[in-house]
Amino acid sequence: MLQWKNLKHLKIALNDIELATKEFFDKYCIGSGAFGMVYKAQLKHFDSSNLWSIDGENKCGFPKKQSTLAIKCIKSPKGEQGFNVEIETLTRCKHENIISLLGFCDEGPDHMILVYELATKGSLEDYLGNSDKMINLTWMRRLKICLDIAHGLNYIHTNTDQEKQKIIHRDIKSANILLAVNWVAKIADFGLSKVHPADQDASTLNMNTIAGTNMYLDPEYQKFGILNKKSDIYSFGVVLFEILTGRVAYDRIFTKIDEIGIAPIARHHCAKGTIMEVVNLKIKEETDEHVFSLSKGPNQKSLDIFTKIAFQCLAMTQDKRPSIDDVINELKKALYCQENHKDSLKLSLQDIKLASKTFNQDNLIGRGYFRNV
Repeated sequence: MLQWKNLKHLKIALNDIELATKEFFDKYCIGSGAFGMVYKAQLKHFDSSNLWSIDGENKCGFPKKQSTLAIKCIKSPKGEQGFNVEIETLTRCKHENIISLLGFCDEGPDHMILVYELATKGSLEDYLGNSDKMINLTWMRRLKICLDIAHGLNYIHTNTDQEKQKIIHRDIKSANILLAVNWVAKIADFGLSKVHPADQDASTLNMNTIAGTNMYLDPEYQKFGILNKKSDIYSFGVVLFEILTGRVAYDRIFTKIDEIGIAPIARHHCAKGTIMEVVNLKIKEETDEHVFSLSKGPNQKSLDIFTKIAFQCLAMTQDKRPSIDDVINELKKALYCQENHKDSLKLSLQDIKLASKTFNQDNLIGRGYFRNV
């Protein structure tokens, strides 16, 4: 178990967690994973905003506050390595697009518990394939979620802390993208991540064991064990197409065509110029109920820019994939095109009322079955 003295401020007693969850009562359970369950409960934790510096040797107490948190209980012995990696990794990360680790409990091998900030809107995966939930994900919002993920990746790949250590996530997928207040996207689940010094000569690691989720795995890493930050770029490309299509990578609509899922199908449609065939209908049909718009759905230029960079992320070899900086720049362009397209086409209801004198009959030029002109 962990013996890091400088993390005393993050330790939470098992008794406190059991009290908060009523000994892990089912009604507090909000999800499950390969190695355990996730609970939601009110719990006291370290309040970093009230302490300028931490000295675990000299302080016997730390300021605390109570919040509603996500509590992950790892029950399987196989989860111990991921538990340690998660703590080692997330204690280095302070970024709005990376989930915050707020505490942990390691009172014996049967009680490996991680405590995180609660992402109130669930995971991105929860929305994919759910037509009711997908209504909330407008094209504009999807672009912003993609940018959030890209910023989070850029952070872990380049400058996580003062030691400038780089992190390769190894398991970027929609299930590991959490959505917080105001739809801010946060990368989570660092249990499979690899940490290496930024000044390490080789930016590529040779792995004997392949880890990750099959339909999101970089083909070069999966086949040869060659891992670097471009492996995360490939996985992100899969997520970009999940967001575009509104379906998870392993949706049966994809797997019945190709067992690898969405990636080869996305590449096929991009190469043929038929990507609109798989674009999510919700974004094709979306309108703003508060304005009169001259067209529906995403701006074509915005969609083209997005699709092109997503396609590049899915290159079969690492050297052909874009850098995360390039991805961020292209996503910003796509967002800019969408924002300006929307502004140029929409007319406010107030302006229309003023022009028509609140739809005065004197300005009526025609009648239809359902509406007047």
